[in-house]
Amino acid sequence: MRRSAVLAVAAAAVSLVGLVGCTDDAAPSASASATGTTPASATTPEAVPASTPTATATPTPAPTAVATPTPTPTPTAVTTAAGGVIDPEAALALAEKTPYAATQDFVSDGGPISALIKARVNLNGPIRSGRLAESMSVGGDDVIGSANDSPSVVVTDDGTTYIRNGSSWRTSPLGDRIADYHGYAKALLALGPSARKGMEDCEGTPCYHLSGTVDLERMKALEPEQYKILKSKGVAGFRLDQWIDTQGRTVRYDKRTELRGVQMRTHGTFRDFGPAEKVEPPR
Repeated sequence: MRRSAVLAVAAAAVSLVGLVGCTDDAAPSASASATGTTPASATTPEAVPASTPTATATPTPAPTAVATPTPTPTPTAVTTAAGGVIDPEAALALAEKTPYAATQDFVSDGGPISALIKARVNLNGPIRSGRLAESMSVGGDDVIGSANDSPSVVVTDDGTTYIRNGSSWRTSPLGDRIADYHGYAKALLALGPSARKGMEDCEGTPCYHLSGTVDLERMKALEPEQYKILKSKGVAGFRLDQWIDTQGRTVRYDKRTELRGVQMRTHGTFRDFGPAEKVEPPR
């Protein structure tokens, strides 16, 4: 295989790198009697007193007590339910609000191709940025650099991508060298209950495991350039496992697909979480 062909296959492999009232009483009436003196034989009946009407006070209605409605509390995102089980949807909703930085250690391999990616990246912000050190080998022969502390790819805060060529840097049109892992986790949740595998331990960190087969079209908005490459190779979907913590941050990631009969796998971890960091162009 010529070197250019090898690099083309290798590039496709790396493309897999990328988750709330009172009533008043009436007064008594007075009776008036009139008695006259007459002859004994004559009897005059007693005068019948005129009836005096009784005054009745109109009842004053008691005021009706009106209950003040209790305000409904605004729902607050809760990441864990009883027993410490992470609610993945609530955790991902929290993660959307807070950009963060993480150290990424990934391996991409398949057939004779192997790639190692070490990076410090900013995720969940308006722009995914960071510094990536990559190395790639085909059949044991290094064809791209070495994954050490010196970055070979830099994606700045304005989204410009720089790639090191020897000792110099050049800009690259590829702007999605850092995958939208948060978007991938949401794509897994969209598969329904079958994707929810439950709680697991990730080297001492409680994590929620999501797993399923994701249609390649979901990748279009998450890694546009990588989507184009895999689409051209006839890839229809890929198997994805992802582990998120209580804050919705991806802790482990494992993506597998078949590329022209070769089983490809990209997997790795995130660690050392912290606030988003400024990324400037390389000098």
